[in-house]
Amino acid sequence: MLSLLLCVAAVMGPWAAADAEAPFHLVVAPVGLQNPRNSEAAIIPLKDGSLLLGWTEFYAGDGADHGPARISGKRSADGGRSWSEKVTLVENDGGCNVMEVNFLRLRDERIALFYCQKNSESSDCRVMMRTSADEGQTWINPKQLSPDAKYTGLTNGRALRLTSGRILLEAWEGNDSYCYLSDDDGETWRASQRVRPGDGCWEPACIELKDGRVLMLMRTGLGGQYQSLSTDGGETWSAPEPTALAGTAAPVSISRIPTTGHLLAIWNHNPGASNRNPLTAAISKDEAKTWEAFRNIEEAPGDAWAYPAVTWLADQAYLTYFNYTGGLSLQLKILPATWFYE
Repeated sequence: MLSLLLCVAAVMGPWAAADAEAPFHLVVAPVGLQNPRNSEAAIIPLKDGSLLLGWTEFYAGDGADHGPARISGKRSADGGRSWSEKVTLVENDGGCNVMEVNFLRLRDERIALFYCQKNSESSDCRVMMRTSADEGQTWINPKQLSPDAKYTGLTNGRALRLTSGRILLEAWEGNDSYCYLSDDDGETWRASQRVRPGDGCWEPACIELKDGRVLMLMRTGLGGQYQSLSTDGGETWSAPEPTALAGTAAPVSISRIPTTGHLLAIWNHNPGASNRNPLTAAISKDEAKTWEAFRNIEEAPGDAWAYPAVTWLADQAYLTYFNYTGGLSLQLKILPATWFYE
């Protein structure tokens, strides 16, 4: 039995050494005097078993969305319990900032980093891609995916590869949600059909369903998340419909729990409220037809939480988000899959 456990731990990496049944919480990037906001993060496992965290570091101003910011990073060699000093992944080369981290491992083992280069408050925001061949030490060859003279947005913790090999990168522009698609592992990109429920939608999140369809969830001002389905790998989308994921206008994270195959959604479940409290999880056992096991991850009065992103490592959800009270600090929670069913 001991040899079996050692083999399992070797496969799972350093995070297996931590207590997989105990939730863990860390303020992984607290704010400081010259650092008013740390937000919109993503995590990717590296080849040596360590973790790379990337996030938007606002290094001046008051932390407004268009304030000065770079993309910073930290590494963990002990499954997320402790982290290195921060380093810069992408310096601010925009008129305002760079923000919204998305990681994806490419077929040739490079890591892709997708982000926004924001050059104005409302008229010029560009979807960018860089790659790293040295496990995130350097990021090179910036490539612009979106057109000039448009304000095109991303959200953190997105980007997925379908079973077909196609890459989907969720984006929004104006009041429309859509995806950038690549069938050659990021060399070339094209935009999908756009989706718009009511007055508009933003910050979509996609996941591939077991039958091969792609589900898109969208932030709206219509009382909660709306959904659309694609039967052709994200090229075209069905008419958007409301879901049971009710709440204020804020983005959702959706992922698949590795051990059960069920879907996990994390969003602000607060129908009729204007603040982002609480932060809630729910599970779907029938591929997003119905949702159950609603459980609040954060619900303290007087605070709010936003922009969740989940990376699954073994049977643990590595959840990042930021809170509002005391400055916009980046939080990390590590939750075992069983927690969401309790």
